[in-house]
Amino acid sequence: MKNIFTITAQQLGRGPVRFDWQKRVSTYLAVVGVNNTANIYDRHGQFVDSVPLTSECTGLEWAPDGGILAIIQAKSTKVLFWDADNRRSTESLDTNMKNLQFLKWSPKGDLLAVGTSRGNLLIYDRKERKEVPIMGKHSKAIVTGCWSWDNILACGSDDRTFTLSNADGDTVFSMGLTGEPSQMQWANMKNAHGSQDPVLSTIIADKTLFIHNVNHPDSPVELAFQPKYGSVVSYQWFAEGYVLVGFSTGYLIVISTNDNDMGQEIFSTRNHKGSLSHVAISSVLGKAASCGDNTIKVHELSDLRDVYAVETVEDESAVDRLQWSDDGQFLTVSTKEGSIYTYLARMPMIGGVWSTLVAHLTGLREITIHDQAKTQRSQVQRMLKKELEIEPSVVALGGSYLGVVSQNRAGFYNVKKALGNSAREGDALETESDEPPVMIKEYQGPLKSFSMNPFYAAALLSDGRLEVHAIADDTSDQVKGDEQRLDYHSLTRKCKPPSVEVLEKIFPERMEEKKAGGAATITCTALTQECVIYGTSIGDLKYYLLDEWALVGELKHKKGIQSVYPQPRGGTKVIFIDAVNDGYLTDPATNSVMAIPRWSAKTQGVLWESDSPPSRSIFISWDDAYITTYAYQPFTIKGPVCIALGATKLPFGLKPVLMLSGEVTCQTVAGRISTVQLATHEIVPADQFMKDKQSEQDQGKGLQLYYTLGMLKEIWPLIGTVKARKPWIMLAEAALRVLDLKTAKRIYRQALADAGMVFSLQRLDNVEEKNLLAGHVSAIFGDVSAAQEYFVQSTYPKAALELRRDLMQWEQALTLANGLAPEEVTIIAKEYAQQLELNGKYSEAFAMYERALSTSEQHPGLDAARDEHQITCSAGLTRMTLRLGDVSRGMKMLAEATDRQLLRDCGAILDVLKQYAEAAKCYERGGYWEKAAEIWIKAKSWNRLAAILDKITAPKIFAQYAKAKEAEKDYTEAARAYEKAKDYDNVVRIFIDHLQNIEGAVSIVRKTRSRESAKLVSKFFQSIKDYKSVVEFFLMAGMREEAFELAQQHDVMEHFAELVKDEATPEILINIASYLENKRQYLLAGKYLLQAGDCPRALRMFLQCPPTDEESIDMAIETVGLAKSDVLTHQLIDYLMGETDGMPKDAKYIFKLYMSLGQYREAARTAIIIAREEQALGNYRTAHDLLFDNYKQLRGTKNHVPAEIERMLMLLHSYILVKTLVRISEHEQAARMLIRVSNNISKFPAHMVQILTSTVIECHRAGLKRGAFEYAAMLMRPEYRNKVDAKYKRRIEQIVRRPEKDEIEESSSPCPYCGNNVPDTVLDCLECKNHIPYCIVTGRHMILSDWTTCPSCNFSALHSHFTNLLSKSPSCPMCSASIQPNQLVLLPVAEAKISLQGKKPTTDEDIQDEKVEKSTEREAGSGEEAALQQEQNPSAVRVGQEQSRTFLRRSRDSVRVVKGGSSGQLAAGTNDGVKATAGIVV
Repeated sequence: MKNIFTITAQQLGRGPVRFDWQKRVSTYLAVVGVNNTANIYDRHGQFVDSVPLTSECTGLEWAPDGGILAIIQAKSTKVLFWDADNRRSTESLDTNMKNLQFLKWSPKGDLLAVGTSRGNLLIYDRKERKEVPIMGKHSKAIVTGCWSWDNILACGSDDRTFTLSNADGDTVFSMGLTGEPSQMQWANMKNAHGSQDPVLSTIIADKTLFIHNVNHPDSPVELAFQPKYGSVVSYQWFAEGYVLVGFSTGYLIVISTNDNDMGQEIFSTRNHKGSLSHVAISSVLGKAASCGDNTIKVHELSDLRDVYAVETVEDESAVDRLQWSDDGQFLTVSTKEGSIYTYLARMPMIGGVWSTLVAHLTGLREITIHDQAKTQRSQVQRMLKKELEIEPSVVALGGSYLGVVSQNRAGFYNVKKALGNSAREGDALETESDEPPVMIKEYQGPLKSFSMNPFYAAALLSDGRLEVHAIADDTSDQVKGDEQRLDYHSLTRKCKPPSVEVLEKIFPERMEEKKAGGAATITCTALTQECVIYGTSIGDLKYYLLDEWALVGELKHKKGIQSVYPQPRGGTKVIFIDAVNDGYLTDPATNSVMAIPRWSAKTQGVLWESDSPPSRSIFISWDDAYITTYAYQPFTIKGPVCIALGATKLPFGLKPVLMLSGEVTCQTVAGRISTVQLATHEIVPADQFMKDKQSEQDQGKGLQLYYTLGMLKEIWPLIGTVKARKPWIMLAEAALRVLDLKTAKRIYRQALADAGMVFSLQRLDNVEEKNLLAGHVSAIFGDVSAAQEYFVQSTYPKAALELRRDLMQWEQALTLANGLAPEEVTIIAKEYAQQLELNGKYSEAFAMYERALSTSEQHPGLDAARDEHQITCSAGLTRMTLRLGDVSRGMKMLAEATDRQLLRDCGAILDVLKQYAEAAKCYERGGYWEKAAEIWIKAKSWNRLAAILDKITAPKIFAQYAKAKEAEKDYTEAARAYEKAKDYDNVVRIFIDHLQNIEGAVSIVRKTRSRESAKLVSKFFQSIKDYKSVVEFFLMAGMREEAFELAQQHDVMEHFAELVKDEATPEILINIASYLENKRQYLLAGKYLLQAGDCPRALRMFLQCPPTDEESIDMAIETVGLAKSDVLTHQLIDYLMGETDGMPKDAKYIFKLYMSLGQYREAARTAIIIAREEQALGNYRTAHDLLFDNYKQLRGTKNHVPAEIERMLMLLHSYILVKTLVRISEHEQAARMLIRVSNNISKFPAHMVQILTSTVIECHRAGLKRGAFEYAAMLMRPEYRNKVDAKYKRRIEQIVRRPEKDEIEESSSPCPYCGNNVPDTVLDCLECKNHIPYCIVTGRHMILSDWTTCPSCNFSALHSHFTNLLSKSPSCPMCSASIQPNQLVLLPVAEAKISLQGKKPTTDEDIQDEKVEKSTEREAGSGEEAALQQEQNPSAVRVGQEQSRTFLRRSRDSVRVVKGGSSGQLAAGTNDGVKATAGIVV
């Protein structure tokens, strides 16, 4: 609060002082001090007049209308009056009573009560000038009193009574009190029924509050207070039944007087430390004030805990009493020494706005101008202060001019320069006090309202006339330099300066007054950039152009218009409020008017947003509690729409004056500027957005609110946060409703990923006309009627017809086509007829087909299209004729028809009509033979059916025909028909029951596996006792248990077992095995037990078979491999070692056992031992095949192949290859293979001499003379010489005697590993130390450029040599598989390298294997030792075999079960070993 003036004790005299503010208008303050003079001051503290008194003033009070001040004195009988209108004293009232002590005006101001210290009373009627004296109203002084609204006077006296009197002074009620009354007040108190009761309250003896209820006079209430509070010094009623009470000790409390909480303390505080002297309440401001000590405290009535202001009075004495002016603008306090202090508590809500400039009072004679746009950007106050000589009643802004009005005079100030300086200096404050107005205008009467633009002012006079005039400013040229700093052009946008001819205009014009009959008065006005707008009391709203004073728009409303609010910055929309306070929005451009939704009946004003986003019109309205935000959308698919977006709490005492960027600038009662952030414009972080809006509906509404306000940049970051689809759909639909396709597409693309909608909207990108676009969007929303309306109003009305056609709304489409596109009628009629036909409305369809056919000449297409159209319509007529039952006419129309579909349709119709013959003929003509056959069956016309059977494939037709033939006992034909119908059960039945064709029946059952048929056949074979067949067909029929019992009974179990072995359950298999065991068929029993998973019993069965049965041993090995059981394994080894029956079995079974158990290393060692035995015995092929099989199995299970196996296989294969090479005349290669074998002759002890002999002869034949000599010399050794065949001995001796050491040099080729040349038959590279793979055709080492593999065994070979060999002998030398040359593939070098990498050279693991193998060889005996033993003792081979068996027996304990090992078996070895004799090379 601001202290605006002070009246000191020196002026009034030191001592108590009385004062009172003028009621209602608060223009004057009356003050009486101890100097016995009543002084009158204006609201600025300026002395106005004085009334001299003759004695002490005992009463001072203004009349409620503020026109008269009444004063009484202690020693005078007169009541003095001071007239506020004339500002002087008037005639006084002589009461003829002494000692006047009490003075009180009635609330209506017509009655004045005056009381004396002796209890007498005078009531003065001001209007009637009538005096009513009442003598002896009380026995002692009347010290307090008050009037009620119905003119009941309450008086309290020192005689401890109070009385209630009417206007004539008659006592209507009296009551005694417990003490002296004071501070008597009338109030209303809520009763238990919720209504208000009038009550009278008073303070009794400064201690209690006495409440008298007029409606319950016998039940008064007296409220006492806590002793600590002290005495009651002052109290005030407020709200509904609440009392604010101040106490001498400084306490301030609030109590309730309502029935349910009577006397309850609502609030309590010690407001002053020392003492409290007075309290006062301003209901206008909603504030309560208390004074005590030397301070004033002001509280908000809405929450007394909120202290609005604290003022300290700089006076030597304590404050005594305070009072609010009626308008709440002033708070005056007096001190005990006689000083008066007046504070400005509420500034008059006077101000003006232009663009973003706000002018408002900051003092009674001070105006401040703010630029809110700059304030928002820089967060500092940009303002100009203007000091005035007078207190304005109206203030307005227009561009660079400030208009100030007082009564009927207006002064115009050019503030452009000052505003420019303020803009230049940033936050500097420019103060103007000496700049004179550029224009002073005196109007013809007091002003009701005042508005301006940069060049004009409009003054609405209190008599209802409007005066519009130009602002004359001769100094405007002096400040042009400041326009750029001020952005002057933004303030005068679209505003033209006045023409020279006409500078002033008064409305209404005389012609208007005549038309209105003189009854219309202008009630409101507003100036825009181009127009003056005013409303009248009879509901006229008119627009006049300022530059021509021409009427350009007019609106008639049913009620009077009280205020008008045009859209700023060139907008065309206008909001007006009518006489009943309803709000409407009008757009002169479209001459449309709409009621504003959710409009408050207490609305006090409207503001348009100064910077609304493009294409959006945002405005607010406010009442005493809330600000409501609205958005006007001029073009939507529903037409113009005004939407209430939400409400914001308006703090008490604020008046909105400007809306900018979601902030409302408000004037405060303290003369300041405050901003209120609209709740609708509040921007929250994404996480807070989700917390505030839990439901999908709320999220969608939040997004729609952002969009409506144009806050698109706040929407896009929420795409990743708002996961639900519904909110985004709501937002997309909101964008579509206002035809914002760009935003809608972005939502459907980014937030909803709805490609279909994006594609649909993209097709509308080129649609620019709004009506056409609105039609398409309405169609998307499914509002077909609105879409049609928009399409018809567009430049392409035919779109409405297309829409109705697409939706198959044919009636509407035909109606539109008649007016928009007559040539489309025939097409639409046809399509409509087709739809009616589908819906079964045949009569309507018939009529439409006729209409389409009759108008077919108007068909817009080419001749071919028109002909097709006519054919379709004719076909429809034919179908409808038949549908309607006119068969004869329909068949005539169908006589020449060739259309298959039409014939089919007509056949179906005739079938429904039970016209079978005609229907069948239609089907036959159309080539629908099955349908025709069905109809002939319905008609039981078998002969006609038989005629077309050869054209039918449908089984059901044949089935029906077969039943008919069977009924006629034509069984052969029936069987043939059943067979074509694939009803084989009936075929079998007829074969057995009627045709005795058993073989045919059996053939069909075996083919179809039909259970029913199998039962029929089984019955037949049972009748002829063919039990094997019975078992077979029982099984086919699913009668497995019956088949088993029958097999047991008739000894055909083996047949049964053979049939079920692949599908039998373990239980059946065990039963079969038990039966075979009893029959001593152990091998079969073991097989079935093995299949059933009973490995122990299966092994027992296999071991009971004769030892010579190799299959049983193989099955036993397989069983152990599957069982993975140590017990079974040792049981089988004991059997193989002969420990069970004393007959040791062949060692190859040990090898097979190892393989079955997955112990590949042991299997390999065993294979090596067996192969050596076979090799030592001369069975080279057997040894070769054994090693080859072992090699394949190890490779197949991805196990390592020992190097010894590879070497032994290579040597054996080299020896076996000789015969093939000799046969194809490759003698040199054969000789070199024999040299390789001879170099390892100790490995072939059985045929050492024969092999050496062959080597000598083949080397000599191939020209390898040195080789022939070396091996011939070896044969001539004593141990071999006598064993050489006599036929070759002489020749060998000649080679030794006459040696020829010439040698054909062996060709070489590159090593596939390192590329170094290596002799062809050498398999080890000296350069890279790698072992090179060999060719299975030639024995040479492999080369990368000629690499192939056998398709069967996958061994490598030289492609050229393998191809040559296959052309002469089509089998692989290694695996003996039949191979065709075209099966060989020459591998590219890259693939050959990959194949080479799979053939690893000798590794550490090979070396370890070789050590183990040498150990094994030492135990079994080397080949050379075996050869020597054979020479010395013929039984040496048998001794070697025994040693090998000893080794195998010792390895018995090493056999372990390998879980998951392979159970692969070796192929049985052959006994036809290759005997190496000299004859093989001769």
